[in-house]
Amino acid sequence: MGQNSTEVAYGFGQLGSAYTDVENIIVPPTDHVIVAIQFLAENTPTLLTPEKLTTVTGSAGAGAGPSYISIAGTGNVVLATAESDQNFRGAHASAILTPGAAELAYLTTGAVGQTITLTTAAPVGTVRVGQYVLLANTAADNDGSTPMVLDVSTTDGCPIPIYSGPNKTGVRVTSHPTTTTVTLDAPITTSSQSLIFLDEHHGAGGITAASQVFPSGLTIYGRWTAFKPSAAGVICYFGK
Repeated sequence: MGQNSTEVAYGFGQLGSAYTDVENIIVPPTDHVIVAIQFLAENTPTLLTPEKLTTVTGSAGAGAGPSYISIAGTGNVVLATAESDQNFRGAHASAILTPGAAELAYLTTGAVGQTITLTTAAPVGTVRVGQYVLLANTAADNDGSTPMVLDVSTTDGCPIPIYSGPNKTGVRVTSHPTTTTVTLDAPITTSSQSLIFLDEHHGAGGITAASQVFPSGLTIYGRWTAFKPSAAGVICYFGK
C-alpha cells in the first residue's frame, strides 16, 4: 500500500480501523495498536488495555513508554501495589517506614540528606538520582474511592514540580543506595504518607476509567492493545 507520509496515514485512518456496536473485544492487527477510538453513541467500555513497553508490570515496576487512560486490572488498589500505567502513582510509589528514634528526629527537624527507608522496594530503574518526588496519602487508591491528597508544603512537604524555567521547583532524589532507601534534596515531615517517584513517562493522580460514560461524538487518543465497548457504536483506528 502506498502512503505519502505517516502523518497522513494516521490522520486519515489509512492504517486500518474496526467498527462494532456489540460487546466485542477489538484487537488490532499484528504490529499495530489502537491509536484512536471514536464514539458514535454514548458508551461505557469495560476493557481498555494500554500498550506496555516493558517486561515488568504492576507493583514490580514501571513501563519504558508513555502511559494512557485504562480500564484494566483491579480497582480500589492503593499506591504501592497499583499498576504504573495509569499516570496514577508515578514510576514507583512506597510508604515511608515508620521511623525509629533517629529517623523520627530527622523527620521532625527535616535535615536534608538523611536516609529515608521505603516499605516497598523499588525495581531497578524505577528510582533514579535527579527524579522528582511527590508526598501523598498512602491510602489513595486507583479508582478514586480514596482521593489522592498531595502534601505540597514548601517547608516540609513536596511542592508540585515545575520542571524548567525561572520558577523551577520541586523535591528530587539525591541518592538511592539500596532498593529501599533514598535521600532527598529538601526536608520532609511525614505522617501515614508515601513517596511517589515521577519520571519522563509516569505522572500521578490519574485513576481507572472504569464505569466512565463516554459521550457520543467524542474521540480519544492513545495506544491500546485491546478495547471492549458496551453495546453502542464505536470505530477503532489502528497505528503502528
